[in-house]
Amino acid sequence: MKDKFPNIPYGLKEYVLENVLQKTPFGFSLVNEDYIFEFANDEWLNIVQKKRADILGKKMFDVFPETKDQLLSIFDDVKINKQPFYSPEQSFKLKRAGVLQDVFFNFVYQPIYSDSGDLQYFAIVVIEVTDLVSIRNKIKNEEERLRLATESSHTATWDLNLKNSKIIYSTYLSEIFEYDEAAEITHQQLRNHVIEYDRVNIVEKAFEQALITGKYQYEARIIGKKGNLKWVSTNGKIFFDQDGTPSRMLGVMQDITERKKNEILLAESHHQLNTALDATKLGRFDMDYETQKKYNFSPRFLSILGYDAETETIDSKKFEDHIHPKYLKVRTEALKQAKETGDLYYQTKIILRNGEVKWIEIYGRLLENYQGSKPYISGTIRDITELKEFEKSIKESEKKYRFLADAIPQIIWIGESDGQLTYFNQATMDYSGKNYNSFLEKGGWLDIVHPDEKEENMRLWNESVKNKMPFSYEHRFRNKNNEYRWFLSRAIPQLDEFGAVKKWVGTSTDIDEMKRLDQHKNDFIKIANHELKTPITTIKGYVQLLKKMRGDSEDQFLVNSLNTIDNQINKLNHLMGELLDISRIESGQLPLHKDYFSLLKLVTETIEDIKAAEQTHQINFKLKHASDIEVFADKDRITQVLNNLLTNAIKYSPTANKVKVTLFVEGDCAVVSVQDFGIGMDSYELNKIFDRFYRVSGKDEVTFPGFGIGLFIVKDIMDRHKGKIWVTSEKNEGSTFCFSLPLLEN
Repeated sequence: MKDKFPNIPYGLKEYVLENVLQKTPFGFSLVNEDYIFEFANDEWLNIVQKKRADILGKKMFDVFPETKDQLLSIFDDVKINKQPFYSPEQSFKLKRAGVLQDVFFNFVYQPIYSDSGDLQYFAIVVIEVTDLVSIRNKIKNEEERLRLATESSHTATWDLNLKNSKIIYSTYLSEIFEYDEAAEITHQQLRNHVIEYDRVNIVEKAFEQALITGKYQYEARIIGKKGNLKWVSTNGKIFFDQDGTPSRMLGVMQDITERKKNEILLAESHHQLNTALDATKLGRFDMDYETQKKYNFSPRFLSILGYDAETETIDSKKFEDHIHPKYLKVRTEALKQAKETGDLYYQTKIILRNGEVKWIEIYGRLLENYQGSKPYISGTIRDITELKEFEKSIKESEKKYRFLADAIPQIIWIGESDGQLTYFNQATMDYSGKNYNSFLEKGGWLDIVHPDEKEENMRLWNESVKNKMPFSYEHRFRNKNNEYRWFLSRAIPQLDEFGAVKKWVGTSTDIDEMKRLDQHKNDFIKIANHELKTPITTIKGYVQLLKKMRGDSEDQFLVNSLNTIDNQINKLNHLMGELLDISRIESGQLPLHKDYFSLLKLVTETIEDIKAAEQTHQINFKLKHASDIEVFADKDRITQVLNNLLTNAIKYSPTANKVKVTLFVEGDCAVVSVQDFGIGMDSYELNKIFDRFYRVSGKDEVTFPGFGIGLFIVKDIMDRHKGKIWVTSEKNEGSTFCFSLPLLEN
């Protein structure tokens, strides 16, 4: 028989070595170079669950065909490299009791060579560690489940070595302190994030207490790495050595910022509620929803009823005794309603112990049961005696003023902040013949407005309501005889201290006679203008003919007389033109013929024309622009505007001898200014200067003739061009009139 152990040291008997290998606690087998089993101890057979007769003399991969793919390459590597192969926790698929199982082994594949260096055996040493791997995997899985459970509940775990301050923590702790997951954070770094006050007064004191009790608990504020303020809650436990020295502390941490914010908000709400109750002088009480008995009366509640809150108290029955007998039914109905809706509200008179009578207001709301608590009504009491007296006074005043309003023949109306009209005086009914309720319907008052003015009426009214601006409009109202008369309607908003509209108060005044007289005046102006035009034109023609014939006459009186007649005819033509323009403006028929033209040329030509007619003043012109300025407007009307401003500047500065004219561009507008150095105006006159028929007053008023309609016409011309005109002035220093035209097409 071939020697199984040629390399066994001299003197060691074969049976002794075999006996040792048989009794060793790990599996051992020998496989020759042809992968045939030649030896296997009992432990090895037990591991693979085979009998010795099933494997000895047989090839490994015939006995364990399922291991060929895993082991053949390993044996080949051992042959080639002549180095043992170690395989810790090697996983194999083995059939045990007919069932294919996952088993784990620690393997050593050791090659054994002869003295000549030839490979003789593979010594296979194996220890099964399936149970060890299973336990470790179970622990790992449990740890993973614990980690997932804590992190899903937003709970971080930590383990602090109290001897060297090393800390092990979960990834969620990094998130709480706003670090990257991969960052390594020391215990000292974590401590540095705690707000100084909380660290000294909360965290360190909690640790001192934990050294005594073993329990470590606190809530404190931290500043995260990104600068965010947070609240954290920590719960931990200290572990001590056998000698009583604290060695380790385990714990959890949670981010409780939202909870703390809610707690702070709740505390602030309670404080604000108590402050509001004190400020509004409200008393508090609670009421049993079922029995409707009141309890928990606040000090203010007791003081309203005339009790000393520091020395006296009352029950629900005592409160009920104070209710005025005439209002017991009101209270009963309110309590019945509270049973159905959960809302308690009523006003009642009460009689105090000293006989004094007060008004109170009770308000409460049902609070549903919470976490098993009984539902109850929480309410307030308010002393409204002064308010009731004030309401009484207001009603009496309102009654008096409504009586006065109804006695006035003028139409009076009142609207709410949204423009809805809610009151009309008796004159409205008397004029229209309609009933009061029909006027209160939305838009009901529009029924008496003439159809031609309804749309514009609503547009102007809505614009006034939107912009909180006074309303003014002339329109026709239908009377009870189905006849229309002209009215001037005006309304102003009443504003509160915050600028919000409280009410609109309006009047409608009959101006029908005035409108008829105005129409007669306009008709007269048109007729007069038409009838005077022919004789004036004829006179002007003859004067011009005489000037041509006798213009070079030596008779200076004749020449001056002809010039005077010509100038007066020109003035008469100008006045007639202004009167006609007034008529056209009032009828909305002032014509405009727009085109592009040079504003520079217009200003220059107008100045030259004025200079030719008026030699008393020097007119200085300055262009403050790099090039010509072109506008789209009615050239004749703009000439009329400038001509009016220049003649006024000369007329109202009799003691001066110059006028300044400037043309420039400001923003998207061309601006012309005319400055004089005359009598000037006070500030109150500046608001009226563009009104019809207004003339500047003064001691020399006789020196300044005219109708006072020129600037009124100028203002209308500028409005029709979407331009502007304004004036600055100082008494006895002069005035500066400016007008602007948009550079873009308007």
